[in-house]
Amino acid sequence: MSDSRSLIMLVDDNIASLMDARNILTNRYDVCTASSAAGMLEILKTQHPHLILIDVNMPVIDGFGAADMLSKEPGVARIPVLFIVDNYDLAKYHAKLNSAAIGYVCKPFFGPVLIKRVETQLFVSAQQQAIEQQQQAFHNFNANLQKMVKDMSVLIEAESQRVWELQAAIISVMAEMVECRDDVTGGHIERTRSGIGILLHKLQEKDIYTDQTLDWNIEMVVQASQLHDVGKIYISDAILQKPGKLTDEEFNAMKRHTDYGNTIIDRIEAYTRPNELTRHAKIFAGFHHEKWNGSGYPLGLVGQDIPLQGRLMAIADVYDALISARPYKKGFPHEKAVSIIKEGKGAHFDPVLVDVFMSVAEEFKSICETVQGGNLRGDISWAMDS
Repeated sequence: MSDSRSLIMLVDDNIASLMDARNILTNRYDVCTASSAAGMLEILKTQHPHLILIDVNMPVIDGFGAADMLSKEPGVARIPVLFIVDNYDLAKYHAKLNSAAIGYVCKPFFGPVLIKRVETQLFVSAQQQAIEQQQQAFHNFNANLQKMVKDMSVLIEAESQRVWELQAAIISVMAEMVECRDDVTGGHIERTRSGIGILLHKLQEKDIYTDQTLDWNIEMVVQASQLHDVGKIYISDAILQKPGKLTDEEFNAMKRHTDYGNTIIDRIEAYTRPNELTRHAKIFAGFHHEKWNGSGYPLGLVGQDIPLQGRLMAIADVYDALISARPYKKGFPHEKAVSIIKEGKGAHFDPVLVDVFMSVAEEFKSICETVQGGNLRGDISWAMDS
């Protein structure tokens, strides 16, 4: 069996039909055959096909019985099945096929149809496995988070400064976990966190948006900003670690990380209670890809309907994406990145915040020089699409 080709098993007592199907499929797949349900089970002791096609009309044990046997066999119960049905038997088996909830293909075989049915079933099976793996990743992440909470519970009775330091450390570690999974070693979290701090302190200094920030604990807001990309823990490695530009389909999947970020923080709150840190973190996670002119995602909010945290992170995040190197591009110089941010004033970015950014641009440059980085799976594609 080839390592790169799927293995298809054909089960049919009609040798001519068996050979016909085998000849059609051999060019694309590795194929093994059995002439009975018992023969199928014997082969399954040594081989693990990706798909089994079973004729419904076999002596001794028919196709439905064979499928039922498969469902009860440990190790092979999850192998997808397609029934093979004679055209003239469709009416006879219609009710059973519907109740079995298993797809079928008709014989005599028409090559393109058989190949397409097999190809579709393999694709659906692969997607189901990917979903199950993702669900398992969710489960493991949540289990680890619960363990972290339990392990740290004894420290919660410590004085307030120690609790704050612990909380900040957990947030940093979680953010680093996401950054490492994203194949990022460039200090993206540290740079965006520092950028948010610079912008917030300048807002306070100039009394800008004080109606929104008056009751904010700035240090806590800055810590919360580290979780803006936490939803990427739910994105598949194939997308996160792809060395080149994402396809439209992959980019649409990547965009889901804003929704996933909300889900993760909701789960955190389920084990504690809503608080200022999680409130800010949820806003950063959910709104940092909204754009001032309404062309962003996930909600397409416009202007000040976008929470201030999201508008701040939009600038810090895009700036970092622009100056960071990627496998297929060099990072832009600081001056070019600043120019692009300025060009996005009133389109991508809050015009007031762009003016604030321009006044502290040299401090952002200092961050870049202090927190050195390598490749970054940033979002340069959306940073440049305005």
